[in-house]
Amino acid sequence: MKPAITTYSIIVILLMTAAKSYGQTDSTRRKSIAYMSQRLNTDTSTAGKVIAIQEGYKRAVKRLISNGSLTDLQRRAAIDSLMDGKNQKLEQLLTLHQRDMIIPASERRRNWQPDTTAHTTH
Repeated sequence: MKPAITTYSIIVILLMTAAKSYGQTDSTRRKSIAYMSQRLNTDTSTAGKVIAIQEGYKRAVKRLISNGSLTDLQRRAAIDSLMDGKNQKLEQLLTLHQRDMIIPASERRRNWQPDTTAHTTH
């Protein structure tokens, strides 16, 4: 009988640990949404969508980085494409001011083109 009790105890401990872990993840997500909502001064639904977009982007970038069959140039092009997609989705949800708060300046300047019109004084 002793092995059955030990097995049962282990299963109960694993289930309790998993439930606690799940609860922490859910709690952490709620805190992240609340933080994003406050930071962007928006509702929690929009904040949740923003976080989902960012998390999806991060997962996709991690997959690309771990893909050993891509050259550095291919990897960079794929990341740029993912970045553009993420920013387009954020553009549909957020105002310019809100986007400026969460999109890094380096990403915002990536599409920046210098002014090619010469302004000369005579």
